[in-house]
Amino acid sequence: MALLAQDLGARATREADVSEQLDDAAAIARSLVEPRAFGVIFERHFDEIHRYLRRRHPQDADELAAEVFTVAFDARSRYRALGESARPWLYGIASNLLGKRRRSERRALRAYARSARDVTPGDEFGDALERADAERLSGAVAGAVARLNPADRDTLLLYALSDLSYEEVAFALEVPIGTVRSRLARARRRCSADLAGLITEEESHV
Repeated sequence: MALLAQDLGARATREADVSEQLDDAAAIARSLVEPRAFGVIFERHFDEIHRYLRRRHPQDADELAAEVFTVAFDARSRYRALGESARPWLYGIASNLLGKRRRSERRALRAYARSARDVTPGDEFGDALERADAERLSGAVAGAVARLNPADRDTLLLYALSDLSYEEVAFALEVPIGTVRSRLARARRRCSADLAGLITEEESHV
């Protein structure tokens, strides 16, 4: 019995080692016959997806992150690869789940805009939105983002907070890359106009 236990333990270790050497697509394919292989995907990407969700919906980040990987596991037979990493696919699942909570996110952005009038050193939200050409007050940026239409806001925040390429954002959102480009351009333009109006208003009171 002891020898059998040792043999099973050694076999499990070998299988785990093999899974860790596979790229994401291969690990997911392996998980179709050996479900435990999906654990590699969780280990590689959970922290990053959780960090993204915490930035967008901090109060429910733990629940949402767990749900992302539950959905991913259940949908793994339909996985479509874009390169070697499953990151865009996982971000797409996260975006779909966040889409159900757009109202609360918009309220949170508006609350942030009211309470954060100055840039706070080390503020992740403000730092990340610099990629959206926002170089002014982080609170004002949050207010501008809150006023975007849902599709533009989702695209902007996914791009700004995930470090995905345009192609990967398009894959995640299941839209053409041209749609991503147009949404980002429109979001930047509208945010810039809002910020310019705020700056003009402030200058008029000086």
